[in-house]
Amino acid sequence: MKRYALILALVCLPAFAQTPKPYDQPVSNVYAAGVSFNSAGTPKIAGTALYAHLITGGTYAFTVVDALPTNLKPFTVTTNFGAGVAQKVFTVGSVPIYIPSSAGVSFNGTNTGWMWSTGAMGSVKLKHGWHVYPHVRIAKSSVSNGAGYQPIIGVLIGYEN
Repeated sequence: MKRYALILALVCLPAFAQTPKPYDQPVSNVYAAGVSFNSAGTPKIAGTALYAHLITGGTYAFTVVDALPTNLKPFTVTTNFGAGVAQKVFTVGSVPIYIPSSAGVSFNGTNTGWMWSTGAMGSVKLKHGWHVYPHVRIAKSSVSNGAGYQPIIGVLIGYEN
């Protein structure tokens, strides 16, 4: 009988250890927008908007829109609309780090083509559901007027619920 009690206790022990802490609970929706530095563009300021929805655990389906200025004269902007998946890969302190990857449509004036992007993004918790999302990404578009791979370093401010 003692053997069965010991086995039952050992089987139940992992169930207690797997209870996530409240700050580790993933949220259902993320709404964010912000600015970034784009070294391949002129001017070097870009804009990004993002919506993400929890699929399971630390995996989110998301849509992203990037407005990447390409030339100042004439002023042209490459707009990228992408959909993808962001996966939580690890946590640094209380900051989860995600790897977002997306693919979609890119356009610049009358040119339309494809785009993809990937990188890394953190989620720094503020108050009342607000977060700051520092990110480093790289984007590639078939209509970027020869800009090639565009590194994007920026910050988004968003709300999670």
